[in-house]
Amino acid sequence: MSIWLLRLFYGLMLGSLAALIPLLGGRFEREGLDGVTIGLLMALLPLGRLLSVPLWAWWADRYQAAGLVLRVSCVASAAAGMVVARAESVWALGLAMFLFAAMRAPVGAITDVFVMESLRSRGRPLAEYGRVRLFGSLGFMVGVLLASVPFSGHWLSDASLVATAIVAFAFPTRGAGGPAPVWPALVALVRQPWLLPLLLAGCLQAFTLSVYDCFLSVHVAALGMPEWVVGAAFAVGVACEIALMAWARPVLGRLGPAGGLFLAAAVNVPRWALTAWTSDPVVLVGVQVIHGVAFGAFWVSGVQRMAQGAPVQVAASAQSLWSAASYGVGSLAGQALAGEARELGGTAAIFEMLACVSVLATVAAGWLWRVDRRPG
Repeated sequence: MSIWLLRLFYGLMLGSLAALIPLLGGRFEREGLDGVTIGLLMALLPLGRLLSVPLWAWWADRYQAAGLVLRVSCVASAAAGMVVARAESVWALGLAMFLFAAMRAPVGAITDVFVMESLRSRGRPLAEYGRVRLFGSLGFMVGVLLASVPFSGHWLSDASLVATAIVAFAFPTRGAGGPAPVWPALVALVRQPWLLPLLLAGCLQAFTLSVYDCFLSVHVAALGMPEWVVGAAFAVGVACEIALMAWARPVLGRLGPAGGLFLAAAVNVPRWALTAWTSDPVVLVGVQVIHGVAFGAFWVSGVQRMAQGAPVQVAASAQSLWSAASYGVGSLAGQALAGEARELGGTAAIFEMLACVSVLATVAAGWLWRVDRRPG
């Protein structure tokens, strides 16, 4: 399928997410919700993803119906997302956030599978994944900037969610052949020695990044800074992320996926410390240049490593496992603990916690690097 179609879909998919989710935390803070409630609401997003993604992935692999899963997921999550934008009571909002995450869960992983298949069919290296995925980062940057403009209303998230669902119908519905036996391939996957350190590194790194996505606006509001600081911080970080993805093949080529994960985790340690300790909006925005490596190298390396090692029969399940470990388990733990950290030590304590978690992520990535460098 067309690489440009995949690029367009990434842009719409992540642009719709940016228009809806990152500013929710600031909204909750201004409405006077306590840290525990904010943390629980944010935790519903990774919880919905974690509980539903294995079922979506099994359906896609077992019946070779990745395109059909993508369509159903996009349409259902668009409906739920419109409710998230409008819900006023905490209970209605919580239910809508859970459903949005559960319905949207397989979209990213399945799109990654389509990209890898397209690169393989053209005889191009998997390391070029970043040059396709960067359009998602561009869409995210545009979405969060437009969403942070006063009086932007719900039109932006509505339009981008609907557009994503429409473009999903351009993907092929099913693969060739009938139902495929996936169990032996799954068993072979889970026996790989690199899988556990890869998932652990992904879990810890996404712990920090997902908290940043949801709680930066809380931190900015608590410091009394204007909302444009959130949009500027995301824009700076994502612009650097786009640059990293554009040059991922030469930059990360020598390091390999494990080295890319190690680098991404290590640079996050000073980033979170500075975010916690500064009260200067210029410094707060400027330090987010590190996000280019912290997310760009992390995501490109993780998706590439999983695609390299997973049996093709379970391509969707493998990428969904990576997604579930990182933005499922990692995000769930992060959102829950971030709310507690805010109650105990204010919003600065959230980012101090993230600096400590990034140290652990660096250790996990180092373990993967060591496993990958073993002979044979």
